[in-house]
Formats: sequence, structure tokens, C-alpha cells
Amino acid sequence: MTTTNTNKQPVFVDRPLIRSIRVTNQVVGNETSLVVQGSQNPAILVDMDAALASDNNSGGIVDSIRITRDDRNLSHTPDYIVNSATSGTYIGLVSGQTVYVQETGVLANAPFPGVGYYTYVKGTASGGVNTDFTYSGAATGADFTFASVESTVLPSVTFAVYLTSGTTVPIPGDGDYKLLFSKTLGVNEVAADCTDQLPEIATPVPSAGNTNGLGDASPLRNRAINLQRGQRLYVGVQQRGVYNNQSGYIPGAHITAQGGFY
Repeated sequence: MTTTNTNKQPVFVDRPLIRSIRVTNQVVGNETSLVVQGSQNPAILVDMDAALASDNNSGGIVDSIRITRDDRNLSHTPDYIVNSATSGTYIGLVSGQTVYVQETGVLANAPFPGVGYYTYVKGTASGGVNTDFTYSGAATGADFTFASVESTVLPSVTFAVYLTSGTTVPIPGDGDYKLLFSKTLGVNEVAADCTDQLPEIATPVPSAGNTNGLGDASPLRNRAINLQRGQRLYVGVQQRGVYNNQSGYIPGAHITAQGGFY
């Protein structure tokens, strides 16, 4: 056992593993299926030496996968809200900050296009009363850009993770992708941890934990993916709903995997 070993159940790992990729148009399946179809190219998330080119790799473990959208939901992140309750408040704006105009009747100047999210695009505006700004996202040279309430809703999107073995050039055939799990980010959900979808591994957890729902003598178990040398994890975005075409999820999402090498 080397001095670099760290305790990653079920065994010690020699080197930490972290991989992050961005998924946009790497579509898989269709509205009713997650089976990878011909010409579809999911992205490589973890390559456990599929080319068998390294003598310093005996496999590894992935015990954490997280999905984070690249686009943000303005309805969750306005810097200021303008309505009858906040009317008359002094605010300061710098470029990039967003004001949610929730009620237009309290403003000194009628806003155009109306209720929505106004993002300041000039340098700095300090010491202004929130109802005195001219909120307009339409005119050329305006101080703000505009996003309607409905346009800020993030749609539901599903990602699927696949396992392949022993195929490296150029990518596995569509029948070689073995589905491990899928994870859906719901409407307006900006990030999700996939731990609840990882398979349970055989070695019991050597510590106390939540035993709700376990029967007598049922051991607690970790969730992780044990990868043999020569295997890969792929990830793709399912064609469904408003993204039921080859464009995939154009705003993009980052998929991050952590674990260790044996």
C-alpha cells in the first residue's frame, strides 16, 4: 500500500479522480427511450484507460456525480424587487445586477415592456430611488436588458449515464452503451446530485447511518460505480419535451464526477 492511499470505500484508492465535462448537443434516445441510437454521440465523462495504454491504472471508483446547469434562473436571483412594499427604497446598481419589477404602478415612469426582469448594462448607478429609474429593455442604448417572467423558467431536462467496455475507436456502437441511470433536473432546478441514482456496492458501510426501511440484518451500503480498467462512463441529454431535436440542451450543463484510481 502506497503512502498516497486514501480511504475510498470499498477499498483504498491511490490517486484522486475528478472529471468535469460540458454537455449541450450530445443527445441520446428520444421522447420515450434512453437507448442510444445510431449517429448519437454521448460525451465521455470518465475514461478508465479504455485504450489499455497505462501501466499505472488498475481501475477506479466514482462515488459522486453532480449536474449543474450553465444558465441561471433570473426569478431566483434578482438583486432587487420593486413592488408596493419596497417602493421608495434607495438602491445602487452595477453592470450585471438584476431588478425584478413586480408591480408597474409604483414607478414614476411606466416601464417597457412591463413586468419582468431588468438587468443593468451600464457602469454604475448609485443612490437612486428604486421607483425613479427608467426601466426599459427595448430602446437602443437603454440602461437595461429585459427578460419576461415566462422566459426565465428553466425547463425540465434529463441526462443519462452509460457504461462501455473495451471499445475505443472511434466510439462504441449504439448497442454497446449500457444504461446505468438517468437523472432529471425539474423545472427551475439548477443543480442536482446523482448519489441517489448510483448503484449500491457490495461492501457494507463500516459506520453507523440511517437504517430507516432496512430489515433485520440488512447492512448499510455505499452507492458508487466501480470501474474496471478498460471501461468508460458516457453521459448524454435525452431528446424530450421542448428539446426533442438534435439541438439538445443548448444552454448547457456541467457534469462533474469524483472518485479515485486504484
